[in-house]
Amino acid sequence: MSQASSTKLTLVADAVDQDVEIALFPIPDLVAFPGTVIPLHVFEPRYRKMVHDCSSSGRMVGICHTVKEIHAAKPKQTQEEALASNQATYVPQAIFSAGPCEIKDVLDDGRIHATVDMVGRYRMVEEVQTLPYRVVRAERLVDRDATEDYSERTQHITALLIELLGRQGKELAKILTSDDWIDQTSSEFSNRLFQYIRFDASRMQKILELTSVIERLEAIERLLSGEDLEDLVD
Repeated sequence: MSQASSTKLTLVADAVDQDVEIALFPIPDLVAFPGTVIPLHVFEPRYRKMVHDCSSSGRMVGICHTVKEIHAAKPKQTQEEALASNQATYVPQAIFSAGPCEIKDVLDDGRIHATVDMVGRYRMVEEVQTLPYRVVRAERLVDRDATEDYSERTQHITALLIELLGRQGKELAKILTSDDWIDQTSSEFSNRLFQYIRFDASRMQKILELTSVIERLEAIERLLSGEDLEDLVD
């Protein structure tokens, strides 16, 4: 296991069984998983402030899919207007992934390019701040079978995915058959795979909410085989 991976696992372990305050960045149709890195292009004033605040303070940022829109953005805005005002407001999903935010670049007009390195999965407990951006107290979610070895299942998923991608997936096939990928745990595999594949957001949210590695792997298999997930969660 690489030094970077070991550091990430330490960060996750330190957060277990502790409530933490996390700043939320709701993004419709984006579901983030632990072990993945989410790039952000931030232009709204509230979220530019959030990214600066969290980057300097070390507070984690949670990237979450949304339940519904509660305030629509003003239509037909110029770029200057969009940069000067907050846009649509959403009700966030209660379960999301979060991690430290790093600013990569700040453009002349104030826009920010940043990344969030997802170190864990959390469930919202209560809101502690609404403005200028939402901050929640959240509890860490841990898989009940996180230490189990399901390597036969992960190997089958890898083979299935490579077969489905065919020649177009040569670069991904190299990643999925590399020593670094093969050496990871089944739990890491079941989450990190979503750095490279995407399903529709409702299905991915269902998978994120599962608290079992084997159930997550089975759900991935079913989706790759063209099945639905209607019976997974309420």
